[in-house]
Amino acid sequence: MSEELDCLACGACCRTGSDGCILIPPEDLTRWRALGRHDVADAVQPGHFGLVAFATRADGSCVHLGTEASANACRIYPIRGTTCRQFERGSPQCLEFRRDFGVDRPG
Repeated sequence: MSEELDCLACGACCRTGSDGCILIPPEDLTRWRALGRHDVADAVQPGHFGLVAFATRADGSCVHLGTEASANACRIYPIRGTTCRQFERGSPQCLEFRRDFGVDRPG
């Protein structure tokens, strides 16, 4: 099923709301700072479980969502966080985000 889903046509997982859902483990903050990407390491907000999370815009989307090429592309994709790297396209959580965002399943 995951082959049928086009992340660049969706982006629902990056629009989870403004409550600190896309968590950032401390290792990611350390990695970004080591890369000189303080802009990424500092674009955070309080998250769940005592962690920080990606900052969100007023509409609930991640501040790193959207490029000139696609409104659903990630501006920091090559260095994206662990939570984003581990998120599985087509997983139950993916399908839930798609449903909540109003993106119909293909086929």
